[in-house]
Amino acid sequence: MGTLVEVAATGSAATLPGAIEAAFSAIELVQRLMSFHDENSDVSRINAAHPGVVVNVDAHTYTVLEYARRLSERTGGAFDITVASILVRNGFLPQRSRASQSDVVNEVTFRDLELLAGNQVRWRRLGCIDLGGIAKGYAVDCAVAAMKSTGVVSGVVNAGGDLRCFGDKQAIHVRRPDAPAELLALGWLREGAIATSAGYFAGVQVDGRQIDPLVDPQSRNCVAWGDSVSVVAAECMAADALTKVVRLAPMGIHDLLTGLEAQAVVIKDRTASTCGLTLLEQDGEG
Repeated sequence: MGTLVEVAATGSAATLPGAIEAAFSAIELVQRLMSFHDENSDVSRINAAHPGVVVNVDAHTYTVLEYARRLSERTGGAFDITVASILVRNGFLPQRSRASQSDVVNEVTFRDLELLAGNQVRWRRLGCIDLGGIAKGYAVDCAVAAMKSTGVVSGVVNAGGDLRCFGDKQAIHVRRPDAPAELLALGWLREGAIATSAGYFAGVQVDGRQIDPLVDPQSRNCVAWGDSVSVVAAECMAADALTKVVRLAPMGIHDLLTGLEAQAVVIKDRTASTCGLTLLEQDGEG
């Protein structure tokens, strides 16, 4: 996942070790399946396939690909997992032999990866995917599901700012985008997920300007995050993916968030603006 993962649970002493182990096992499985860096992952096998060649993937990977496709269609390509080559070109992902090819970088979109029955996929044209903008949230969801199956009454999984909790409510803080060492309190979350994306740790300087691992669907170039974007939703996969959509496609985002029962919190300096449903409690009382 490229980040630290924290897991906490509340329950009987007999259930806690198994719950924690189950959560980390779920995270490790998603990492193994969806890593861009692991040459044996489903993602790497998809990226190595030539157009027309059918690739069998795990059901977990297929679930993420299906959700990514639906969100891409719904947002007109603002969310697109086939921008991996652009991220490689800008140094945010390691070099792959096919990633430098101009037809991959400039033309391929989410529509070029076909999702077939039976957890199979194939390319229409040569392309590369990266699930870095969605798989971490899905891993958190899988970890929470694993914990719940063990019978613990409360738990929280936090993977580098992608957080989901159940049972006891959790205080939610995010970093100031202009001063990331300072935390801002957003409220309390119960039975839900929040994901935050910003450029304070990931950006690089190119020709005197900062760019982040975020690809504009129109220009097909990496752009800067600017403000911090947090999304609250029932599932962390949705929250994780939607942070990019809020930044890249602000027009019509209110209707999209409302339809997906989500809420966005955009922070600039100390100022926060919200959009969508109210999902965060604003005081310490339940």
